Parts: sequence; structure tokens; C-alpha cells
Amino acid sequence: MRFLQYFLVGAMLCLFMGVHPASADVIGTTDEQVKAIAEPVLNGILEGFKTDDYALYSKDFDGTLKDAIPEGEFVRVDGQIEDMFGNCESKKYLGFLRKGKMTAVLWKAKFAKTEDDVLIKLLMSKRGDKYVVTGLWFQ
Repeated sequence: MRFLQYFLVGAMLCLFMGVHPASADVIGTTDEQVKAIAEPVLNGILEGFKTDDYALYSKDFDGTLKDAIPEGEFVRVDGQIEDMFGNCESKKYLGFLRKGKMTAVLWKAKFAKTEDDVLIKLLMSKRGDKYVVTGLWFQ
């Protein structure tokens, strides 16, 4: 049953948008570069969840992802994550994968309401001089 809950939350939060603009590019080529760019972005997302702050949560989302997760959807998803997982207590950077012109960044996290590890996957790209989030998963 618990596995099914995590699977459903992971599937529900699987917000990947298949849009890859020609101007998109990976966000770095080394773990140090990618972590330095992605960690503050994830911290903002997690703080947005913790404080119920949609503006903070979505500030680095690209337009397509922002359209897919308007404030009303954020409130619903935020409540589900809080009910199932609680707040993030710690996270460990695992590494990154290149996905075409995107970078998938992975963390293993501990949340207050579960003893299970939670995989956080952030899909990001560089557009011009800006780094944007194009997908987000909690599994």
C-alpha cells in the first residue's frame, strides 16, 4: 500500500513538459557546476512548499511549467505532499544526467513524515543567461 501511495504521488507530480526550445542548453558539465546552479533553485522550491509561497516555489519555472501548475494546483499538491511526506529535513545531491538539451538533477531526501528515502528530480535548462525548471518529481 505504501509503495502504491509513493507511486501515485510520483506519477501525480511528474510534471515534465516535452518542450525543448532551440535556445535551450544543459546547465553545466561538472557536478560542481550543476550543483551550484541547481541547489539554490531546489532550496527555493522546498521553502515555497514549507511556507505555502507560490511565488517562491515557482520563481524559476519556465512558462510552460508555470502554466501547468497555477497557484490553485500548487495549493492542492502542496497539501498532498505535506500530508504524505511532511517537510524536507535533509537532502543529499546524487548527481546529474544529460537529457538532450536538458539537465536532470537528482537528490536523495528525508522528509519528516516518512522513513523512506524520497528521490527528488529537477529537470532544468539554460535559456540565454537564465536557468529554468522544466520538470519536477518527488518519488
